[in-house]
Amino acid sequence: MVVDDPAAARGGFDGSGGSDGPGGGARAGRARPIGGAAAPLRMAQALLIAAVSPVLPGIAHLRAGRVRLGGALLGTQAAALTAAALVSGRYRALFLELSVRPSWLLVLVAACVVLAGLWALLIAHSYAVLAPEGLAPLWRLAGGTTVSVLCLLVIVPPLSLAQYGYVQRDLIRTVFKDAPVASAAVQAAARTGDADGWPGTARLNVLLVSFAPRPPREPARVAGITLAAVDTRTGGTTLLTLPGDLRHVPAWSGAGPVPFPPGRPLAAVYREGTAHPELLGDGARVPDPGAELLKRTVAHMIGQDVPYYVKVDARGAGELAGTPSGAATAKKGCPFWANIREAEPLAMLKRYQRLARVLINSVNTDLPRRLLPPLAGLAAKIEKAEITSLRPAAGRAFAGRADHPALRALAAVAPGRPVPAARAPAGLPILSVSCN
Repeated sequence: MVVDDPAAARGGFDGSGGSDGPGGGARAGRARPIGGAAAPLRMAQALLIAAVSPVLPGIAHLRAGRVRLGGALLGTQAAALTAAALVSGRYRALFLELSVRPSWLLVLVAACVVLAGLWALLIAHSYAVLAPEGLAPLWRLAGGTTVSVLCLLVIVPPLSLAQYGYVQRDLIRTVFKDAPVASAAVQAAARTGDADGWPGTARLNVLLVSFAPRPPREPARVAGITLAAVDTRTGGTTLLTLPGDLRHVPAWSGAGPVPFPPGRPLAAVYREGTAHPELLGDGARVPDPGAELLKRTVAHMIGQDVPYYVKVDARGAGELAGTPSGAATAKKGCPFWANIREAEPLAMLKRYQRLARVLINSVNTDLPRRLLPPLAGLAAKIEKAEITSLRPAAGRAFAGRADHPALRALAAVAPGRPVPAARAPAGLPILSVSCN
């Protein structure tokens, strides 16, 4: 194709407006078809600018002479990025709390889908305002195909974030229920002046129960019982391991003692509660009577309020710790949940969907969903606080009795504070390990 306008060949268009006239030079340059090698070059430039438009929205419109629209797009993005930087630095705890609210996660999913659509539209429109006229059909096809590929690539990040949000919402709605608090927990919390059993209190106790691998039809067998005591002000945490073979267990229904043979171990309380839910005795309808009876028994045994429990099977524990089922943890004496925070965030993100599925299939708890926002804020404190693991040492000085008076003294230690061997409760040698 031959350009028959000498002024256009020199870069001017009509001699009257030039590049400074209404519409701008770039827009005026599209007044006539461009031939030769100039058309593919202009198309390549348009594609390059369209590709970076999600990072610099409005740059294509500014180049095309649409100053108001381009400036508005750039200004909007700059304001949004500035606000996000300020909020992420000052309100990180708020983000954590919002990340465990199903309603906000649904908003996040919808926003990500909308953002993906807007980014794709921005790329297509940016190319449209800069694409040269007079392209051969083959070049037009190549340009359209490239724009389609760019649109597909740009929607991947927001849609991936939307998928993470959906998985997180499914995890929260599946694992955490908004069932009423059991009456025994309410009674225990009432003694501290808080009906929820946590907000407003200085200490939160959660019973962590792990289960050994078993065939599908075999009854569950308790493999580990740990009391997690958390200082809600500092995040300091103590993980007190209670041996499952403790005898002379004061089984407790929440209202009174429960008949339980003195020769049976503490771990057997779970199976007893599962087989006889009527032992709870207060008419409470709980999803897991075995875990509820074990939780109330431990609370009575150590003289501490234990309002909640978390159950996890051994295979799930290994998956969460990043180790094969049954393998030892990275730090001897530190349960896997104390080592999770040492994992690289990017590695955890890559495994998140798998980990979420493990949590859904392997974890059960009576922590109500309404407590997840303050729990997220507490988790941020625990991440930087001291975590100490305590466990009674086997030996003659410890007779393996659940009514051992030193267990109460050990459970009363302030969360996160190490207990040197020289200051261990009388008659109960313990092993103390810092999990930091």
